[in-house]
Amino acid sequence: MSWYQDRDTEKSNLSMLEKSYIAKKRRQAGIEFPSARKQEQLLIIRFDISQSVLDKGNIDEVRRGLKQLCTMLDEMDSGVIKIENLLPNGDMKLVKLSDFNFSATVGFGKGFFEKLKISSKNYPQKLKEMPMHMGLYDTKPYKLFQTDFIIQLGSNHEDVNRWVFQHFTAKPIESDKPDTTKNTRYINQKKRNGTQKTPNEISSAISDWTEIVDMHAGFQRIDGRNLLGFNDGISNPKRLSNDVVWTTIQDEDQKFTDGTYMVFQKIEHDLEKWRTMSVDEQEGLMGRSKGTGLFLGTLSKEQDRKLGSELLSENPLIRNQARKRWKKLYDEQKDPDRKFFDPKQQQYRNIQIECPVWCHVRKSNPRQSQGAARSLIYRRGYLYVEGGGTGMFSSGLLFICFQRNIEKGFEYIKKEFLGNKNFPPLDSKKDIFNRNSKMSATNTSFRMTEYTKKGSQLYAGKSDALNISKGHEASVNMSHAASSESSSLSHPGGQIPATVTLGGGYYFIPPIPNKRISDLSEQFFT
Repeated sequence: MSWYQDRDTEKSNLSMLEKSYIAKKRRQAGIEFPSARKQEQLLIIRFDISQSVLDKGNIDEVRRGLKQLCTMLDEMDSGVIKIENLLPNGDMKLVKLSDFNFSATVGFGKGFFEKLKISSKNYPQKLKEMPMHMGLYDTKPYKLFQTDFIIQLGSNHEDVNRWVFQHFTAKPIESDKPDTTKNTRYINQKKRNGTQKTPNEISSAISDWTEIVDMHAGFQRIDGRNLLGFNDGISNPKRLSNDVVWTTIQDEDQKFTDGTYMVFQKIEHDLEKWRTMSVDEQEGLMGRSKGTGLFLGTLSKEQDRKLGSELLSENPLIRNQARKRWKKLYDEQKDPDRKFFDPKQQQYRNIQIECPVWCHVRKSNPRQSQGAARSLIYRRGYLYVEGGGTGMFSSGLLFICFQRNIEKGFEYIKKEFLGNKNFPPLDSKKDIFNRNSKMSATNTSFRMTEYTKKGSQLYAGKSDALNISKGHEASVNMSHAASSESSSLSHPGGQIPATVTLGGGYYFIPPIPNKRISDLSEQFFT
């Protein structure tokens, strides 16, 4: 069977799996399905239980509010609540939100269970608050903190997410007839069950019992790159057919199986600082080619640059041939289990030599048999750009990941891989660092001494600047003359220079009971 036939078979199997999970309606959407590539736009809403409600001790108000919110999401999912789409000819057409690949994902933080004194039998066993920055080896105090709830809205159109959050209805109206005093572009509120009415926007559904803490809008770039210019985060566990995401009976009580744990973090990029670095320096920190997205060492530098140029060729024959070659290599490197950095895998020796030991791809997923336990997460990252009204703006990454256990997933990667100055363990003279004489001679990558000088500027004043331990300094004594400059080499660790984590939170994403999103929150109270 050819590679193309394998690819088509895999796509068909994924499509069947996705349809089966949608039909079962047990796992919340917006995680593994629809795929992030089908949902280019994201809106994160984080909120807390209102202090006034807590002061009154009115748990029933929260329960009613959650029921109302989840009922509204159920009606959006089933097509009862529709959005009016303005057609090019000026006509209006009522359409289902699913036409825009819409999904709403609801998560609960530890504060929700503690503030409402939820029974331990209805409390996800592994839920905790996200630590402060020191606990995750981040360099600066967080600006964003844990909240009681999170809602993630995804679709292929930004207006849809914002419409679901808030359109023209401040509160439910009393008639099925259009309200001519307001913007009638969108569907009006309908009576349901006599006088009982379901809101058709999130802001109305939560206004009486919550306080919105913050909102974050994200997007996917068409070319799949991040704002640093790299194809990063490609090595996700295989979508829909992995044991990384969803809780099982070994993890949680039966009622909470097919749930998952969500990590949300906002990471700001200093693009001006990033642009001061050469492409070689950026690639050395990422461990990838900027042009092709392949691991350094997959091809020689000249071959990689040539392939990157051919992928953008105006000649369709050259472009298609280049893409065929690139796609096979790229798809292989998407496999997070393939042990590219295991010294025993000699077929990847060039990658092991050319990807610096401190680079992001090696620190975040070592892909080796020794030196670390196997630990994977399922990522759905989105980019953001904010501000600009005063000439100032910020940009970066909305980092989102899902796993069965945060401590064994996200936290393990942050603490044992990214934040551990002794990981990956440095090899002997014959391996990683002794290659710098070769690197200097061939100029296939920037020299260690050049990196050290640049790194000292990028990391100046940071308390977590990581240094190679004395036990390894002997193995870093390079034989060429320039080695004398590098007696105390800077080892940057996991956070890429010119990026700062602003904070976020941990949440449990519960399963859907009895195929009814409207009952999603009820499982905490019964």
